[in-house]
This record gives sequence, structure tokens and C-alpha cells, in this order.
Amino acid sequence: RSSDLKGKCGMGKTNGVRVTQLACVIAAFCLVGVSCAFCQNAQKGDEGQILALENAWNQAELQHDPAALDLILTDDFVITEPDGTLQSKRAHMTSTKDTSYHYDVLVSEGFRIKVYGTVAVVTGTYHEKGSSKGTHFDRRGRFTDTWIRLGGTWRCVASHDSLPVKG
Repeated sequence: RSSDLKGKCGMGKTNGVRVTQLACVIAAFCLVGVSCAFCQNAQKGDEGQILALENAWNQAELQHDPAALDLILTDDFVITEPDGTLQSKRAHMTSTKDTSYHYDVLVSEGFRIKVYGTVAVVTGTYHEKGSSKGTHFDRRGRFTDTWIRLGGTWRCVASHDSLPVKG
């Protein structure tokens, strides 16, 4: 039976090279599949790291801890505030240290993390409630954060916060 099958499939002794080539192609596809699975797992690992850093960022602001932000943000970090103003890393760290700005609630959720090699873009929503110099606030909005992997560590290079458009 096997000789009949070999003859019908064109895999006789003269086509032994073809069988070897076919085996190599199948093995290559298997390796690509394993490689893709590895890449997907690595990407999931990156997403988990970035999500943890997003949450650590919120905790740093809640705890008035600019030293923690120093580890999360790049030196040239810039944030665009809802009113359109830009704030550098230094200014953001200074405002984080200001205890006259108090959060009762600072929550980010609805994360959508997309990793593109050494760059990642995070979008989500936020809710912040508290007081600043005696004035209460309760805001909800959206954010976009851009992360880069530097020396194996994810750091945020840019952020944009916006309040919802009132319609």
C-alpha cells in the first residue's frame, strides 16, 4: 500500500529530495508557529508590565510620590492637560508633590494596550475626585499614554488627558 501511495503522490525514491524539502517546510511552519506563540506571550507580558506601571503611576500621584514618577516617566516626558497646556516631567513631579492637591479617588480603567515592538499606546478612562486648595473637583475623562521600551524597561514618554465633550 505505501508504494501505491508513494507512486500516486509522486514520492518515489527519485523524489526523496522532495520529501526532505517538504519535511523542512513543515518544520519551518511549526517553528514559526512556536515563534509567534512566543511573541504573543511576550506581548502579553509587556501589556501586563505596562498595566502595572499605569496603576503605579496613579498610586504615586495618590501618595504624592514624585520619586516613583521619576522611574516611570522619561526625562523628556510631556503631558497635555485637558485645557491644552503642556506640562514637563519636572512640572508634573512638582505638582505631584503638592499636598494642597488631594485625591479621594484616582482610578483609571477601560485600558486598551497596543504594543508595537518597543512602543506601546495605552488608552482608557479616568475618574479623579478630590480637592485642590479647598475647591472640590469630580472629573471623568479619557487618556492616551505613549510608552517606549528603553534598555528593557517601559517608560512613558507622552500623555494626553481630555475631558468628555459636552453635547
